[in-house]
Amino acid sequence: MSKFDVVTFGETMIRLSPPGHGRLEAVDTLDFRTGGSESNTAIALARLGRQVAWWSKLPNNPLGRKIATQVGRWGVDTSHVIWTPHGRAGVYFIELGVMPRRHEVYYDRADSAASTLSPSEVDWSHLEQARHLHLTGITSALSAGCAASVARAAQEARAKGLSVSFDTNYRRKLWPPGQAKSVISSVLPSVNLLFCPRDDADIVFGVKGTSARIARHLQQTFGVPAVVVTGSPDGVAAVDGERDLHSRNIRAMEVDRIGSGDAGNAGIIHGFLDGDLATGLRYGSAMAALKLTVPGDELIVTKQEIEAVMNCAAGGVQR
Repeated sequence: MSKFDVVTFGETMIRLSPPGHGRLEAVDTLDFRTGGSESNTAIALARLGRQVAWWSKLPNNPLGRKIATQVGRWGVDTSHVIWTPHGRAGVYFIELGVMPRRHEVYYDRADSAASTLSPSEVDWSHLEQARHLHLTGITSALSAGCAASVARAAQEARAKGLSVSFDTNYRRKLWPPGQAKSVISSVLPSVNLLFCPRDDADIVFGVKGTSARIARHLQQTFGVPAVVVTGSPDGVAAVDGERDLHSRNIRAMEVDRIGSGDAGNAGIIHGFLDGDLATGLRYGSAMAALKLTVPGDELIVTKQEIEAVMNCAAGGVQR
């Protein structure tokens, strides 16, 4: 039996934001949190009761230790983090906007310790302890070494019998669409479950249309057995083999949208691991909606709260 249901890796950063919906140039204090796509997904899976491991390459200083401690406090194993005396922790600043002002993210992550990761630093035997590997395009975008590490991870995982999921997670501030398409396409032959937001499908792959059409096109083009397309007002669409699946969005009052997609991915992976992607989509919709209501990158809720939203039993006051 595997020690971990899911293992994942990537850069988690220090997150600094003005309280409420303030502007960076107008405030005197900043809220101090952490956040990263892969660790967000790992934490959300741990809240579902899954055994999860996350690792990265972190500087052995207070900020690096803060990141590892924050991820680990929610039940995620961080024992395989690669510690280095060199480099720095990545930082990002975010202003949370309200309509018509959009959210603004400012990265300060160049030359971070995580961006210097190379395949030779990784003990790939750790994958033998897991059932499933989750990867994202954000890590691939950080450097050539990170892209090589993601590709190697996918290949090693499949060779060891793990299933693999991949979220395109395109970030225009990190790399151009053409490079993203080339690098991501090279990983997809090793992927069992692909997550692709509608905007990524258009920008990176040049595919438009309904979410169902995009999912089927990506499945047929890259040979990925299951494809999930997010980012539509109508909900999440997926293809799983020959089946077309759909889950509606759940209305939520938005407090902080960062990490909502990662939380949704966690719910879908949860169902995928049980061989029930349809139920996974329902978990994902509930978890994405709940994340909108929680400040910070991470979904800190209970499995009971998630299932209450799935069953339309949320709201009101619990006494």
